[in-house]
Parts: sequence; C-alpha cells; structure tokens
Amino acid sequence: MQLDRADMKLLIEAGYSGVMRGISTDLGAIFQAINEWMPQYAAGEIGIALQEMTTGNFAAADERLTAILASDREGRDEARAILAMCKALENEHDEARRLQEDLSGTGGAAEAFTDLLVNGAPETTQENQGLALETEATPARDGQDAERA
Repeated sequence: MQLDRADMKLLIEAGYSGVMRGISTDLGAIFQAINEWMPQYAAGEIGIALQEMTTGNFAAADERLTAILASDREGRDEARAILAMCKALENEHDEARRLQEDLSGTGGAAEAFTDLLVNGAPETTQENQGLALETEATPARDGQDAERA
C-alpha cells in the first residue's frame, strides 16, 4: 500500500484529533506508523507526547519533545509549542515564556499558539489571561506523574 503526503497529513490529523477529543483508544499505533513512514518529521513523536500529556505523564512528554528540539527533524517549532504547553501544565511558566520567545518572529501556527498560551487573547478575555492556570495548577509531587482523574 502506497501512502502519499495527503494521506499522511490526514492520518496525522486523525491521530491528533483523537488525542485532543479524549478518545480512550490507544492511538500510539498511528503515531508509531507516522514515525516509520515519515522519519524526517516529528509529527509522530509529537502525537505520542500529546498522548502522554493527556495521561498526566508530563515528564515523558517533556523528555520526548526536548529530544525533538535537539534533532534535525522537521516540526521542531511545533514541538517547541507543545513543549511550552507541557511546561505551563507543569507550572514551569518561566520556561513556557522562554519557549514562546524562541518562537517569536517565526510566524505560523506554532508562534500563534504559544503567544495565545503565554499572553492570552485580550479580545476574548476581560484582561490578558495568558498562563491563567498559573495560580490554580498543582504540579505532580516527588517527580511522580499525575494520575488521571
């Protein structure tokens, strides 16, 4: 079976959508297939990191995303944006801001996402609510990953 770029894009979007919608099926096989079929792209690893984050395994997601940044794979800006989200969820807001600053001026969805994450959207909030969870989030203790509620 031959898959072209459009097929792969659809598969990536289906996998990401499944994670973001909370589908309980393990989508790891989709992301592993993406890694195998498109090793030059970080999309599969990003998908695995997203899945790790949804289960509260922020340390593994952080490690995976940081490895992407050190690689030559395409998709490093996207990995940086997701890592900023991971850092914000881990209450590492200064690091999330630093990652957002690294993306400043790159344009595209990754920059827009981190800008919204860090700086908020004044037109849709009463005030600038970037990193609004700063006062509410509780990090996992003793290096243990959070358990799913």
